[in-house]
Amino acid sequence: MVAAASLIAADPALDAIAQQPLTDQAIVANVERSYDAIAGLPRGNLLLGYQQAALALIPEHELLVIEKSRRIGLTWALAADAVLTAAAPKSEGGDDVLYISYSQEMTREFISACAMWAKAFMSISAATGEFLFDDQTPDGETRQIKAFRISFASGKSIVALSSAPRSLRGKQGKVILDEAAFVDNLEALITAALALTIWGSKIIIVSTHNGADNPFNLLVESVKTGEQAGKWLRITFADALNDGLYERVMLVQGKPSSPEGKIAWEAKIRGIYVGRGDEELDCIPSAGKGAFIPAELIMEATRAEAGKPDLYTGKACGIGWDVARRAHLSVIAPFEQIGSVAVLREQIEMQDITFADQAKRFDAAMRRYKGTARVDQTGLGMAVVEAAQERNGVYAVQGVMFSSAVKLTLATLLKKRFEDRTIWIPDDPAVRADLRSIKQSGKGMGAPIFAADEPVAKKGDDGAPSPNRGHGDRFWAYALAILAIEEGLILIDFAAVDRDAGTAFSGDARTINENVGFGIVAAELGDMTGY
Repeated sequence: MVAAASLIAADPALDAIAQQPLTDQAIVANVERSYDAIAGLPRGNLLLGYQQAALALIPEHELLVIEKSRRIGLTWALAADAVLTAAAPKSEGGDDVLYISYSQEMTREFISACAMWAKAFMSISAATGEFLFDDQTPDGETRQIKAFRISFASGKSIVALSSAPRSLRGKQGKVILDEAAFVDNLEALITAALALTIWGSKIIIVSTHNGADNPFNLLVESVKTGEQAGKWLRITFADALNDGLYERVMLVQGKPSSPEGKIAWEAKIRGIYVGRGDEELDCIPSAGKGAFIPAELIMEATRAEAGKPDLYTGKACGIGWDVARRAHLSVIAPFEQIGSVAVLREQIEMQDITFADQAKRFDAAMRRYKGTARVDQTGLGMAVVEAAQERNGVYAVQGVMFSSAVKLTLATLLKKRFEDRTIWIPDDPAVRADLRSIKQSGKGMGAPIFAADEPVAKKGDDGAPSPNRGHGDRFWAYALAILAIEEGLILIDFAAVDRDAGTAFSGDARTINENVGFGIVAAELGDMTGY
């Protein structure tokens, strides 16, 4: 099969396509206009670097998810790959191509590009036709929907379908979901498309973003974390500019290009998307609906310095522990207060770990990060907190019994940190997804209810949830740590002493023997606020 990443000339082996009349005049016009534009390009690679990179990944992965900038010509490149795929014999990787978008106009644009590429590759007119297929709705009603098809002598076709998930039923071939974030029922459509991979089909899901909580962005995050098998690719407007988008646009328009012109052109484009450039051009999804902490605040709190134990400076830490045993994550999160900013120093995540082993990790964190802990005391947490106090002391460890009112306090304290830009978290898609998973509703009596999206991915034969996807566990561990900071930190050092050593004062520091656990708890005077 001809490599789509190096489109330089027609392939005689593909010079056979079923001759059918073009019945859509809009497509006819687009084909001629596009062909005239491509004919004026210099010989060589017709695709720019980012377009080539995207097409090169398709043969290697059953699922390819691409988040991209608006209007960078990726659909045009996918059309080239579609023509090469459908025109090639099966022995060389030929297959049907099924294209789905959210609008008929986008469908026409894709079919136009396919017809243009067919003409460019094979020096003949495109062979495109309209047809109607029956679509049965869930209530049993049958209706006919207009679609487009290009048929090749290979026996394969490029077919543009309805965005209804039912349209993939009984079909097989390479699937392209274009501008997927704007398609209705995307989750169901993705499920239907992924079923085709059982028989070897390739699935390409590509889109500009449409909100952080959109199913497309959730899929992106899932693939990035490894929760969903597949390959992820991001193409920003800056990436496209670096690979020659500006120069190509000027060439097609018959205008000269220059470094100064490139700067001015980028400024003009960004001016057009003012207020929306992050999402439309830079692949940063806007805040999703329903998430208690907006996505843009979570992104702003991301720092490379966070989550690195080696950067701990020895200052007092607030340590949060959201307790779990099997289904959910058990998360220990120490935050060091540096000036006004709470910096996550380490994230200890445990799943299906015995409470004895969890206790060892918690105690190690308490020894390393001097401070105080707030621990989820709800349900199983009651025994965990009592045991932790026995080992570490009641000043060092305090339990928090979760209720609607307490959750409101915790969530509000954490959100305020994000709003005030006084919290740093690691650059981890799983963390961002977990923080966004907490939703607030007005149901119930009294305080609002906070609930997390349930984990959906499974790991292993036992069906346990993937550790990459929490149940709001990181959220509540962070909130508990912030509560410890807000209520006042004690700088705590542990040392093994005689359990009957008594209480002593030395200089401006106070030493307290609680007759439990490690023995000595040394606290700085003036740091006892809240005790």
